[in-house]
Amino acid sequence: WVAAMSTRLVVAQSAQAPDDRPLDPQVLAWDKGPDKVDVSKYPGEVKNNYKVFSSLCGSCHTLARAVNCDFVLEDDWERYIKRMMRRGRSLIKPEDAEKAFEFAVYDSKIRKKDLYDRKVKAAAGR
Repeated sequence: WVAAMSTRLVVAQSAQAPDDRPLDPQVLAWDKGPDKVDVSKYPGEVKNNYKVFSSLCGSCHTLARAVNCDFVLEDDWERYIKRMMRRGRSLIKPEDAEKAFEFAVYDSKIRKKDLYDRKVKAAAGR
C-alpha cells in the first residue's frame, strides 16, 4: 500500500500549476484556528511525521489550514496532498508527502475522531 501511495504521489507532481481563485470563506476560517497539534501522546514515528507535515504545510500557507480542515478520510488527504504537490512542484519530495499523509491520517483518526467516524459511516452508506 505504501508503495502504491508513493507512486500516486509521484505522478501528482507532474500536473498543472495552481490557479489564482480567491480563497473560500471556509478555508479562511481554518486559517484562523489553532496552528499546531499536541502530539505529545502520539507514537515516535508519528511525532517525526508531524515535523514533516508542519514543515510542508506551513511552507505555502498557514499550518492552521491543514490542522483545522475537515479532511479526515484517507482519500481526502491523498487528494489534498497531491494538489499541494502539483502546486509546490519540486518543493515536495514524494517521501515527505508520504510522511505528511501518514501523519494526517493518524491524526484525523485520533484528534478528529467524531468527524472521521461520521464520514466513514456516510461513505459506507453510499
